[in-house]
Amino acid sequence: MKKRIALIVVLQLSVLFSNCSSDSGDDTTPPVEVVKAAKINSYSKNYGQTGETITMYGENFSANTNDIKLAFDGAPVEILSATATEIKFNLPQTEKLLPKVTLTIGGKEIVNEVKNDYEGNIGVLPIPSTTGWFTIENILKGDRKIYKIQILNDKVLYYSMADIFGSGVYRTLDGGITWKYRWGSTGASGIFFATKNDEGWADTMFGIQKVPIGGSEKMDIIKSTEGDSYYAIYVDDNMKNGTIVTQLGKVFTTNNGIDFTKIYDTATSNDALKNLENIAQSVVIDNDHIWAIGHKIIKDVNGFSGNRPFILFKNNTTDGWKEYPFVKEGSNYYAREISFVDTENGFLLINNYITSDVKLFKTINGGDSWLQVYNGEKFTKFAFKDANTGWAILDNKIYKTTNGASTWVLDYTHDQPIRNISYKNNVVWAFSTDKIIKRNL
Repeated sequence: MKKRIALIVVLQLSVLFSNCSSDSGDDTTPPVEVVKAAKINSYSKNYGQTGETITMYGENFSANTNDIKLAFDGAPVEILSATATEIKFNLPQTEKLLPKVTLTIGGKEIVNEVKNDYEGNIGVLPIPSTTGWFTIENILKGDRKIYKIQILNDKVLYYSMADIFGSGVYRTLDGGITWKYRWGSTGASGIFFATKNDEGWADTMFGIQKVPIGGSEKMDIIKSTEGDSYYAIYVDDNMKNGTIVTQLGKVFTTNNGIDFTKIYDTATSNDALKNLENIAQSVVIDNDHIWAIGHKIIKDVNGFSGNRPFILFKNNTTDGWKEYPFVKEGSNYYAREISFVDTENGFLLINNYITSDVKLFKTINGGDSWLQVYNGEKFTKFAFKDANTGWAILDNKIYKTTNGASTWVLDYTHDQPIRNISYKNNVVWAFSTDKIIKRNL
């Protein structure tokens, strides 16, 4: 009997251990492996020059460069190195300044979560040429007139361009890759002045507008009570000390950025000639060095009246405002372009609005006297590096001088008309319909 009981117990234990063994087998089933998705989070730089090394940061990349395919506008880019969180490569040469970036790993396109001004892409500038002219894409395509160019450095540039409201100011912070419509209407003059802080003043059809940092909100800080427009503007970086010159030759200054005082007026006492000054262009170095140009009814020594070139200027801290009338020039001429490379050396282009004859003058004493140095090609715009070296536009051609404008040689021919040209910090900028033409010195 005891043996039967012992046998039954053994059998029960056997069944129990058999069930436990079966349960244990279920627990050893391999768990499902969760594959984390790869994604791009940021770049070491959001734009750069062709050939520059960039690092792409992200998650769950592959360390095997053979698994990685990187392309800019579909063109493959060589991978230099890769880890799970970084991919290094050199920026390629691209047709567009802002090509579309795509990354695939193991044949699967990776999610791009980069938040930048380029919609997750990377801007690519060409390598600057120091041996000749080169072109980059002009995002602001069009053949509209460019009134004024102001260069702050090799990456930051402002210019005013004609639009349906008169003109507006556009700005680039990245060498021309992207442009922002920075300020609204600048009236018919297109005149503005931007500070290094991205603030400034601009003419409107109603008065002077002030634009604050980082915004397009406009606030008139002076009204044109005499129905005048402004054609020369300067304000310092603190937005307090400034000068404006009107189309009719009236000069206003301020030392608090709000209240303006008229300190000069070119209006003659002869009512028949009053307010016939016509300022149309200007160049500004600082609050004490401003030259505004145009034409004015002037009588010569024989009593003959006619439109002649005219300069209203201030070229030092003590003399105040002065006028320079070109009484020896024939009638129907007007001053059209002016450039000063420093406080003493400047160049002036005048032309006849009937015959289109062009004359180029030079000063070495801040504009107190001028000497004609050239009368050849009918240039429309020019820019100078120093007292000897400069460039001038004639339709689709750029000419160069190295002897202070006495002689000029053809330096570059473009396939479209060139609208304007400017120089600063060893870089020349010119603009055509769909290209930015540059030269690094």
